[in-house]
Parts: sequence; C-alpha cells; structure tokens
Amino acid sequence: MATLVFGALGTLVGGPLGGAIGSLLGRELDRQIVGVPTREGPRLKELAVSTSSYGQPIARLFGATRAAGTIVWATDLSESSETVSGGKGRPGTTQYSYTISLAVALSSRPIERVGRIWADGNLLRGAAGDLKTGGSLRVHLGHADQAPDPLLAAALGAECPAHRGLAYAVFEDLALGEFGNRIPALSFEVVASGGGERIVAALLEPVSGARAQSVPAAAGVGGFAHEGGTLAAVLATLGQTVPLVADLDPDAGAGGLLVGPEPALGEAPILPPAIAWPDGEFGTRTGQRLARERRAAPGALRYYDSARDYQPGLQRAAGRAASADQRTLELPATLSAQDAAGLIDAAAIRALAAGDLAQLRVASLDPALAPGKRVALGGRGVWRVESWEWRSGG
Repeated sequence: MATLVFGALGTLVGGPLGGAIGSLLGRELDRQIVGVPTREGPRLKELAVSTSSYGQPIARLFGATRAAGTIVWATDLSESSETVSGGKGRPGTTQYSYTISLAVALSSRPIERVGRIWADGNLLRGAAGDLKTGGSLRVHLGHADQAPDPLLAAALGAECPAHRGLAYAVFEDLALGEFGNRIPALSFEVVASGGGERIVAALLEPVSGARAQSVPAAAGVGGFAHEGGTLAAVLATLGQTVPLVADLDPDAGAGGLLVGPEPALGEAPILPPAIAWPDGEFGTRTGQRLARERRAAPGALRYYDSARDYQPGLQRAAGRAASADQRTLELPATLSAQDAAGLIDAAAIRALAAGDLAQLRVASLDPALAPGKRVALGGRGVWRVESWEWRSGG
C-alpha cells in the first residue's frame, strides 16, 4: 500500500524520477511494516523436461524420485513413407512417419531400475515395462563395469564412452507420430539405493573419512535429488526438516566426520549444575538466567508427493495461520502427505523451542563441550551450546 501511495506522490512532485524514488521508499516501508516471506533451501522443479545444454549438472538420485534427465546424444530424425491405397477409383496417399534415437542421462550415481516414463505428461512406459509407442528402450544402471551401448558404439566407434558411474536410458527408433513428430518432454521414475533412514549415509558416500549413522526421523524420505551445490548446503537443507548433528568421528581420528541424528535426552552429556555468584550480570542466587527470543518458525513444506506421480505438494504446520514472516521450506525429497505433515509440524516445534536461551554460571566446564554440542540441561530437554567463556567467577 505504501508503495502505491509514495509512488503517486513522488510522480506529482518530481515526475517519473520522483515516482521511482517514491516507490522505492514505499516498498521499504511496506517491508518494515508487513514483512517479507522468506524461502530457504533449493527450489523444487515443476516437473522439468529433458534438456541438453553444456554445464548443466546431472543430479545424484537417491531412493524413488522423478527425473527429467539430460539428453547427451541423439540422431537426426529418420523419415519413412508408406503409400496407402485410396480404394477403387481413388488415388493412393503417401503417409510419412518419423523416428529418432537418443540417450538421456538420469543420475550421476548408479541406480537400481527405471519404472514408469512420461512423455508430454502421458504415460510412455507403464509399470510393467511396456512402451506405448514404437521403438525400444535400454537402461544402463551406471555401475563401474558398465559396457558401451551398442547403438552408441556403432555410431561413435572407438570414441564411444561407457559412461561408467552415469545411469542413462537409450531409446532406439522411438516413434514420434503421437508427439507431433518432435522429441517429447520426457520424465522418468527412477529407483536408486539410499532412501529412508540411510539417506545421510548415501549422501556422504563420496566424502573420504566421513560416515553417518542411521537417522530414524528420515524414514519417510522415499527419495532425494542432489542437483548441485556443496554437500554442506545439501545437508543443511535436509537438516531443516530432519534434525542432524555433525561431529568429529572418534573412530577415524581428527580428520573424520560423523553425521547423525540429534541425541535423545538420555544420550546427551549433562551440563554441570549452576552456581551462585555475588557479582556479575546474572546468577547472584540461582546461577542461571532464562530468556525467550521471538523467532520465525517455518509454516509450510514443499516436497515431491509420492501419491501424485511426484508432483510438488505443500503441507502446512498444524495450528499456524499464514503470516508475512512465515518461512516455506523446500525439500527436494519424495514424501507422502502424512510424512510431510509430520516433518513440518516437528520443524515448527523445534524452531519455537530454539528461541529459548539459557545462561548458566558453572564452576568448571569440560572443554569437549564446545559450541555446537548438544547437552542435557536440568531436566529441560536437549540444548545446543552456543558459546562459553572463562570468567573469574566460573
């Protein structure tokens, strides 16, 4: 509202330049009064179509998900004709049809199988593996002993790569009549290892010296797509809905990394009791001070819905009306509606609890309880150490 008012006033006073300045001031005022909704993490794709461009990352797929893929090789259109008799006394008609052969990269890590395939939104290959149009399909799973595809080898000769470590599908003589004699928009149902509780361990596969524990809170994550970015950013995105803790691996030495779920109350080390002190900012009688900060909690989660052919779905946190400062988390994972609702509800509760701040004065502190560690605090659940410092009084 302020944007419109200030823009109109600025135009009256200073013409077009005044209008631009007024709109800028009004937009800033709107932002301070109303707030701006924030979104975190990588964005979900609205069922993207197969493309072919240099520099485009090929996703690492885990569990069951839907992928558009990247066309890495294709032939020219192949034309064939057939003359159909027009009947007695009528001229015949020549009908033309077109086919194409192409290879589509699906995942930059091995997969287990390809399920259904869609072309222009319609089913091209059913769950039983039958193509609904002319042509044939071969799927290469991306293992280390993968051999070159025979069609690509015949076309490229000795230069044909085996694409080891890359899962891809090859269509041979795919009939294009049903698609307007063009390559249709393809998407594939891909099933790979690493879903559910083992998703973090699968994500850490390429990292030397790193290992992960099973994460029960991720049991409902039926699939996940890592489409680029650092592993730390991907884990941070996953950690918004599935709480994770990273620490040094005691079994691998100083260079090892261990990622696992947040400890339960009985598993977290207990922080020493608070002590009183006559001077200082707090703690003259109890040795502790509790406060609560207002923090914006996530209000919604976008994900890929397993019951709707992996189309993007949205679940809102229970009991929370939409507001200007509400965050919408985006998780490129395959979930059921029930599991997605459970994850966003738990994330909202954790975010509200994270606004609690405790300050304690203790006589001695274990140096291992560094910032980032989870500790148990006086029967009040599991807390994260944010900072600590030495003082004369503790």
